[in-house]
Amino acid sequence: MDNRSGRAFIVRPFGEKSNATGDAPINFDLVDEKLIAAALENVGLSGGTTGEFVHQGNIRSDMFRELLSADVVIADISIHNANAFYELGIRHALRDQYTVMIKSDRRGDPHVFDLKADRYLRYNPDDPAASVEDLTGAIQATLREDDADSPVFQLVPGLPRIDPSKVIMVPGEFREQVELASTDVESLLALRDEALGKHWEAAGLRVVGRALFELGAHADSAMVWESVRAFLKHDVEANQKLATNYQKLGKHDLSEQAASRALGSNNLSDWRRAETHALIGSNCKTQWLNNFGSETDLAKRQQTALTSPFLEQSIEHYMKGFETHRSHYYSGLGAVAMLAMQIELAKLHPEHWEIQFDSERQADLELETRSEQRVKLIAATDLAIESSVRNYPGDKWARISRADLKLISSSRPQKVKFRYEQCAMHGALSAQVLMRQLKIYQDLALFSENVAAALEFASSLEDANTKP
Repeated sequence: MDNRSGRAFIVRPFGEKSNATGDAPINFDLVDEKLIAAALENVGLSGGTTGEFVHQGNIRSDMFRELLSADVVIADISIHNANAFYELGIRHALRDQYTVMIKSDRRGDPHVFDLKADRYLRYNPDDPAASVEDLTGAIQATLREDDADSPVFQLVPGLPRIDPSKVIMVPGEFREQVELASTDVESLLALRDEALGKHWEAAGLRVVGRALFELGAHADSAMVWESVRAFLKHDVEANQKLATNYQKLGKHDLSEQAASRALGSNNLSDWRRAETHALIGSNCKTQWLNNFGSETDLAKRQQTALTSPFLEQSIEHYMKGFETHRSHYYSGLGAVAMLAMQIELAKLHPEHWEIQFDSERQADLELETRSEQRVKLIAATDLAIESSVRNYPGDKWARISRADLKLISSSRPQKVKFRYEQCAMHGALSAQVLMRQLKIYQDLALFSENVAAALEFASSLEDANTKP
């Protein structure tokens, strides 16, 4: 929340109104000024009410927009005001979180039946300023809460959350400015500041966050996406972008937290769920590499790689990704590669494989099971890759993945070299990319003949590119 101003919408009666029992009237404008506005300022939120729209054409369209897009709604339910309860009902139907109810501490009107079980903050209408600290704390506590506060979403578990960005439109002029600034980080950050406080703030921040992400400005992109997530904790796009940004920044714990939040969303498609599992698998792979990367002795390096818990975790998440969507060849290839290395390392160091199991027999059975699994996984991943190559000719990563799969599955080095040659013919491969991919196998001395064939081709490709 520190990265954004945020916007609140206030649902309340206007002027002085009395309750049904004839108590002294409450000055709701004064309550707004002395209590609500002061508390919102304390938590860094700007606020507005339907009173802002009275002079405009269709008050309902503006009201609906604010009730959907507002980061927080404060609803004063002190009296039976039809408009206030109507607006509160709309908010509860549209958004699952961040609605705070307040009520005068006079005897006044009883609660309507459907709200009797809900929490609300009481205040003294004769001294509303005395409750500023309490309301500030209530808003902050609401923002920290992960569970829904809307009775609609509480009583209908699994109801998909509405994504305000699908409804709230960013002005075309702002989008054009972001496009023009798409290669300049400072200009994009200035546009981020311009979006703050607007009713389309979150949608505008998305546009800027995407541009920074594509530019590779991962620290700045993460800052913007954290601003989006400040009031949309389970937002799929924000959490996926954060997971990738933090991975690129080497902040693997933050990356996995963001990915886990994305996996907890009801709105996550199977494809994006597979992507998210693959991202966690990639994080585990990076941590696995860090476990043995500094080891200078080859045998110790192999043994450390085999017994690292991150190896098993990486396999598990890559497998979950591929099981979730069988066309997601990236997760399939990741699972094959990590499983293949585990199997080969286990064969090289059976004693270090065995210590991970209760008995030698159990270790042997598990290795046999995984070897059979590798065969099936290779076939399934090959089908997914070939399907993408046929249906999406422009997908260069599918062609590279086809060659990468051949490297860890073929017993004929020349076939490996041929696959990489095909990638180069389609402009899908550079020598630097290939050498980077081969380094892990070199460091562990695995698939040596196939790696040598691939390196031979990479060397010839680099020579060809450096010739005048």
